[in-house]
Amino acid sequence: MIIDRETFTELAVHLKLASDAILKTARHLAVLSNGDSSNEEQWAGTLDSLMAMNTEITVMEKILRALMEANREE
Repeated sequence: MIIDRETFTELAVHLKLASDAILKTARHLAVLSNGDSSNEEQWAGTLDSLMAMNTEITVMEKILRALMEANREE
C-alpha cells in the first residue's frame, strides 16, 4: 500500500487524538466505578470522551477507505 506523507501524518494525528480520548474515558470510568456513579459531571465527561473517540475513529476510517480506494486504482 502506498501512502503519502500528508495522509500518514493526518492518520497519526487522529490516532493520537483517539488514544487520548480512550485514556480520558478510562479515567472517567475509573471514578464512576469507585462508587461515585451519581456524579453527573463524570457521566458527562465520559460521554464527551466517548463521542470524541467515535469522531476520531470515524475520521480514520474515512481516510483509510479513501487510501484503499486510491491504491486500488493504481
